[in-house]
Amino acid sequence: MMSRIFLLTALISFKVLAVEVPEYKAKYQFDSEEISITGIREFTKNENGYELKFKASNIVASMYFSSLFDIEDNQIKSSKYNIKIRPKFLKRDQRVNFDYKTSVVSSVGRNEWQNKFELNKATVDPLNAQIMIRGNIKNGINSFSLNLLNMRNGDIEKYDYVVTDRIKCSFAKSEYNCIVLERIREGSSRKTTYFLAEELGFMFIKITDESDNGKSTLELKEILSFG
Repeated sequence: MMSRIFLLTALISFKVLAVEVPEYKAKYQFDSEEISITGIREFTKNENGYELKFKASNIVASMYFSSLFDIEDNQIKSSKYNIKIRPKFLKRDQRVNFDYKTSVVSSVGRNEWQNKFELNKATVDPLNAQIMIRGNIKNGINSFSLNLLNMRNGDIEKYDYVVTDRIKCSFAKSEYNCIVLERIREGSSRKTTYFLAEELGFMFIKITDESDNGKSTLELKEILSFG
């Protein structure tokens, strides 16, 4: 279950992209073969930088994901990535920290590792990658790559994104113009598809993730605040 959640959630300028993505708070539902859960996703900015977080709970589980990051020299600067999960039968926590003085990214908790990273290579985590995606699409970039941190082992992996279609999407009894974006990685059979609504600042209407292990879906249920 964890690997599928990680995947649901750059080599180009980020500063302009970030400020063009509005703050928001929305309710999303996540469904997979293992679990169905609804929670709140919120993107905010304050004097300490940016934060994107997701909090959900049901009878058997609670989940909390948080990404703290900043913008520096036109690039994303990841700071901390925290996970707290309480399934009824198992505790799964992880905390990732980026140390820019030593160029080391490290993880403690469920997955423990320590790796070097390149200061001149923008690296995104599973959450702030989604802010990057929205910014790129809003700026008309139809094909791009992101360097995504693998939460299990600390490797930095390149993923390719390409716009494949433009369709109509339904949400809250309204119809929106949607960009369909696919994410793939060389050598992997996994495919992630994003549906972004143009009239909502390219907010995600739905994200599907498919692999040999099954399919999961993250879907927008309600916008609580926007802008």
